[in-house]
Amino acid sequence: MDESPFRFVWPVDQAGYTMEHVKLDEPRGLGAEREYDLIRRRGGPLRYYWPLDEDGLWLRFAETCKTAEGVLGFVNEFGLLTQSPERLDSILATAALIQRIAERFHSSDRIAATKLFAESGLPTLKEGIFWYAERPEVFELRLVPFRLRDALLHQTGEAITGNRRFRRCRNEGCPNWFRLGPHAESGEGRRTYTARRQFCSDRCRVASARRSRARAS
Repeated sequence: MDESPFRFVWPVDQAGYTMEHVKLDEPRGLGAEREYDLIRRRGGPLRYYWPLDEDGLWLRFAETCKTAEGVLGFVNEFGLLTQSPERLDSILATAALIQRIAERFHSSDRIAATKLFAESGLPTLKEGIFWYAERPEVFELRLVPFRLRDALLHQTGEAITGNRRFRRCRNEGCPNWFRLGPHAESGEGRRTYTARRQFCSDRCRVASARRSRARAS
């Protein structure tokens, strides 16, 4: 695992997550709710990954997390947005907000998308200077999210400011989105997805081709 302080990493409980309904006899504070649902980790070993390497994760999150089942499925793959435990309604509200922004963004109304983004409770980020050992003359100022929620909103803001183009994977059943054009560097170097690309990965391309051949036979 890359331990660079300039690359955002996030944990996922490999034992998964569970949802529980909380019912309080007495609400804690004026206006507090008596009942709500909490999602918490099961306590297994943690797996770490790089959310910002998944350029279309903000779109997948918004589309997937419209129901309790969708939220739990997303969380089991990508982790909670903040910390364990976390309220279900908080995750649903963030997903609904990003979905509204995405709808305006896809309709080319970047001003409306920007106004919604400004009302979102902007992401919390830290700033640092990154350098390349193999390219000592290159220095980059980078913003690093604190939590997954911050990372998703950061991706949303970058999509608006960069007027980026995204496409959903054409493989049947795949929920992934990917960005067209050059984007984040990975372990394989800087990737570029042209406008002709239809699939998020070679695995999905091969699976779709096999499915098409099976239906034609």
